[in-house]
Amino acid sequence: MRLRGFRISVALLVFLGVFVLGMGAQYLHQRTQVISPLVERLLEIPGVLDVSVEKGLFRTGSRTLVILEVEQESSLGLTFGPVYETLAEAGGEYAVYIQDSPNLELLRLFQDIQVAVEEAVMTGEFTRLGERVEEFAAEEGVTWELGVDRQFIYLTLSEGENTLRRVISRDRQEGSISVRGNGGAVS
Repeated sequence: MRLRGFRISVALLVFLGVFVLGMGAQYLHQRTQVISPLVERLLEIPGVLDVSVEKGLFRTGSRTLVILEVEQESSLGLTFGPVYETLAEAGGEYAVYIQDSPNLELLRLFQDIQVAVEEAVMTGEFTRLGERVEEFAAEEGVTWELGVDRQFIYLTLSEGENTLRRVISRDRQEGSISVRGNGGAVS
């Protein structure tokens, strides 16, 4: 079809070609200039075993997914602080998933502990939180580690090969970095 000497089919093909080239260039730039250097910086942090960063090609407004695997012996509080700082310095919006492998008993125990955690966030009584976590864990014969800083509460529950790791925000309003833990399976 022609419109005053202008072919619409040719214009449409040129538009599609430029669009595909632009999207490919954007994806390549994102991978080589943003994601790869970020992964390298995260892997340098002591306690981090593996990092996977996923950013969708067409999801420009969504958060970048960061899947983090932490060493079993590593303290979650000491490892996650530098991870959080690195992501904050990089800029952007991130959803961090910390891989773990809880069994049903650890998940049930976490539900019991979660009430105490929420209470401690509201009241600021974190020494009491430690006592309550110790009580719950001792009843079930589970080893535990609890850490607190100004932004997060770090909880690790272990029983044999199974581990539950949670980073709980002390701030009610979620910022540019959200942290999720869901049994090692990304939803």
